Amino acid sequence: MSTPRPPLDGLIVLGARVNPQGEPGRVARLRLIHALNLWRTRYPECLIFLTGGLKPGAPVSEAASMARWSGDWAAAQWGAEARESLACRLILEEASHNTAASARNLVVQAQVRQLRSLGLVTDALHLPRAHFLFRRQFARHGITIHPLPVPGVLKHYWQRRRYLWLTQMALREGGAWLKVLGQGTWRGWRR
Repeated sequence: MSTPRPPLDGLIVLGARVNPQGEPGRVARLRLIHALNLWRTRYPECLIFLTGGLKPGAPVSEAASMARWSGDWAAAQWGAEARESLACRLILEEASHNTAASARNLVVQAQVRQLRSLGLVTDALHLPRAHFLFRRQFARHGITIHPLPVPGVLKHYWQRRRYLWLTQMALREGGAWLKVLGQGTWRGWRR
């Protein structure tokens, strides 16, 4: 028995590193493929929010790179009509440089569009913190966030023996959690 899928007004795809040629890295591509398949098979009426600003040394913002790649991928998978349909649904959030900023910036866009329920697409390692940050911002405005983890990212890197990459990601995520928790403690102490 499958669990019923929640009704969604939109999908949020969190940005990730762009390579020197301006193409999304592997993590971003895996997130996009998952989101695009969800859009095509389950949520064809959804808006798709792509996040990520311009990082130093990158030729293009994460969101713009992801949008271009998504259109090409959708056309290759489903034809030119899919690219056109997708282009009408993409909304780029190019001002953020981290997950917390993405949550702050996207809550405004969701409110303006009167969206009530959004899916959050990222990899399993990043999802707990991302969901925490988005839920904290969106719940105040009556907007529900549904986690939609990308399947197989960690397995993909484990099978390819990319242990250093996995260690770096785990350490970075752990440090990011410490920052989030530290900021919350600092705010509580100042009050």
